[in-house]
Formats: sequence, C-alpha cells, structure tokens
Amino acid sequence: MTFHIPVDNFHAARERIRPYVRQTPVLPLPAAHQDGLVQVRYKLENLQVGGSFKARGVFNNLLQLTPEERSRGVITASGGNHGVALAYGAQHLGIPAVVYLPETATADRIARVTRWGATVLRHGAAWDDANRKAVEQSRENGMTYVHAFDAVGTIEGQGTLGLELLEDFPAMDVLFVAIGGGGLLAGVAAAIKESRPEVRIIGVEPVGAPSMTTSLEAGKLVELPGLATIAETLAPRMVSERTLWFAQKYVDEVLLVTDQQMVAAMRYLWVECNQLVEPAGAASIAAMTAFPEKISGSRCPVALICGGNANAESVFSTYQPK
Repeated sequence: MTFHIPVDNFHAARERIRPYVRQTPVLPLPAAHQDGLVQVRYKLENLQVGGSFKARGVFNNLLQLTPEERSRGVITASGGNHGVALAYGAQHLGIPAVVYLPETATADRIARVTRWGATVLRHGAAWDDANRKAVEQSRENGMTYVHAFDAVGTIEGQGTLGLELLEDFPAMDVLFVAIGGGGLLAGVAAAIKESRPEVRIIGVEPVGAPSMTTSLEAGKLVELPGLATIAETLAPRMVSERTLWFAQKYVDEVLLVTDQQMVAAMRYLWVECNQLVEPAGAASIAAMTAFPEKISGSRCPVALICGGNANAESVFSTYQPK
C-alpha cells in the first residue's frame, strides 16, 4: 500500500491557505558544539496563528468543505494544539466546531479552545480515547470529522511548512521535527525529501510516549499500553498506518528525549530567546542538545519549534518531569 502525495499537492495547499496563515520567522543562534560553534536555525511555528503549526492542516481541510458541510459543522479530537487550531479556523470561517479533549487536558488547554468559540467535550485518558468518541459522534450528528494527523488534507497542510523551510534555509542539511501522531513529520518530510532527498530528517519523541519509534522497530502499528510524559501534545498511544508509511519512506531516524531534557530546552528558549513554548515545542532543541553528534559537520542544522501554547504564569511550575 502507498500513501504517496505528489509534491504539487503541497504547493496547491500552500496557495490555498496563504491568506489565513503566517510565514513564521526564523531565528539563527550560535550554539556550542564539540567542533566549535555551529549556527543553529530555529523555525518559530510557535508564532503561527493558533499558536502552532496545526493551523496549516486545519485551514487546508476547512477551505475544501462544501457549503453544506460547513453548515453542519466540524468535529475533532485533540491533545490540545489541533483543537485550538480547529476552533480558530472554524471561527474565522464561520463554521460551528466541537473539540473532544482527553480528561487529562489542562484548564489552560480548554480555555485556549473555548476562547475561539468551539464546544469542548472531554473523554478518556488519552487522545486515542477522545478520538474514538469524536468519530462516533461525527457519524451520529453529521458533522465533518477533521483528523489531527491521519488525513491527506492535514498532511498536505503540514507539508506547506516543508516548502517554507526549503525557502528559509536553502543550505539546510538536517532538520529536527517533533512527533505526536506523525502528521507534521509526514508532511514536512515528504515535501522536503521529494525536492531535496539529501536533507536528513530526524524525528523526536518523548521517552514516555515512543509511539512512532515502537512501530518503526516492529515494522507495523503498535499501540502503547500506557503513556508517561509531560508533552501531552506528543502522546497518542498509536500513530497511524499512513504516518508510519511516511516515516518509513522519508525519515532518517527517530530520537527519544526525556521530560527533563525538554524542560531544560524550554528554559533555554525562554532565557536566551524570549520564546515561551510548550514541551513539544522544545523537543527538537532537546534532541540537538542531547545528541550533539547528530549535527557534527552540519552546515545548516534546523530545529522546528512546533508550538507555543503554554501558560506563561505557571509554565515551569506546571511542567514537572514525570
């Protein structure tokens, strides 16, 4: 089975969503390394509308709905950021929206979704549980279900970020990307590798939620028995057959980082760069720091800062490593 997406689809998605999303800024910063100083580049998708890259996939899906589908509304399940993006996009396009979150969702996550007018419902201990409920409800009430990562429209939208990265960093030779369900990794890796196959794509997962790593090692989908990480937006119990296929085809390797390493990277981004991000947003930098050999000899290493939906007042007291 193949899930191949032609590169022209990513370009079409980019034109479609261009009026609704930002071309996010980049931040070059010298970093100490065993070979001396290396100029690391950060792509700040934490400054995207809705606070994360998720707006790209959301708008690509919503803008292709028929008028009848728009009138019936949309429904989804989210670990947080996809729900925020869907609520944001739906409000801007005048579409009713329902977002299922797991029972573990923080009050801050819930508030970020409801501020854009979406109805929030909570179900289950993890994204997977909330997702099953959302799919069930979409069948019953006729609302269009918008998958957080396992949908062609979602992956095409996230792939627009890959095209943007190629423009931002013509010399990019290695890219670090955080993995939740794998939709971001799938879209970005495909868009980049189809044009520049020599660019190394490195995925990053929490030690306590290695859903992609486990499936890659097994060569098939594996559902984790449990999760233990502060990075709730990187914590489905299982990726999808589609995103696993993209990882197998385009991704060079996947690294695991601890909660402590993500918190340290969050502090670094705040202190050194004035960027407040969630644990998922710091995962790529945590991997660069934990595995410096991965950028040894690199001319242009890039870390994708995927999201910044964090509570400024309590971020470092709330995120206590598990």
